[in-house]
Amino acid sequence: MIDSSRFLVSSSDYEAWLAVRAGGVTATAVSKAVTPDGFREVLAQIRNPTPIPDNDYMRFGREQEASLIEKLATQFELEPNDWLIAKDAQELRWQMATPDGLSPGHDLIAEVKTTGRDWGEWRHVPGNYHRQVQWQLYVTGASACVFGWMLREKKNGEMVPGWPGPKFVVVERDDALIERLIEVACNLYRELPLAAS
Repeated sequence: MIDSSRFLVSSSDYEAWLAVRAGGVTATAVSKAVTPDGFREVLAQIRNPTPIPDNDYMRFGREQEASLIEKLATQFELEPNDWLIAKDAQELRWQMATPDGLSPGHDLIAEVKTTGRDWGEWRHVPGNYHRQVQWQLYVTGASACVFGWMLREKKNGEMVPGWPGPKFVVVERDDALIERLIEVACNLYRELPLAAS
């Protein structure tokens, strides 16, 4: 169960959500920073924050998110989530994640994506998303994540769902990978302006 004080800010207040995220390490940052090039890229973003330009792919993904969670909720006890959630210990509140869905008891999370290719041929989560999910599991304390994806297609110049609903896999916690991600996150956190002050 997640203490309600750990729900920091909703992404519906996007500016506040971005500001709070900037004071911590998120699943997106950790998942990218495990490689040397990725670490340098994340550090550059920390030291010189620049907004990521929105694009049609990102907009389509956001527009589909609620529907994908709703469809997964027909098979799992899940509700949409747009809250930035912090780790439970006060001194670790800089460790943050925003999973796309949460079960009522918060023991299950969900993450959904739209994609230009079907990952179902391998029935596994692509590496960067697998790391993102593991960080989310660590931060929330959940035991598993329903990872769903839906193919997008272009018809008449517009992006549309390629399937009526998402494919999915259930991802279990990988404590060895989580330990590695914690180490990466601590290295990133030392570079945050707030951590240095």
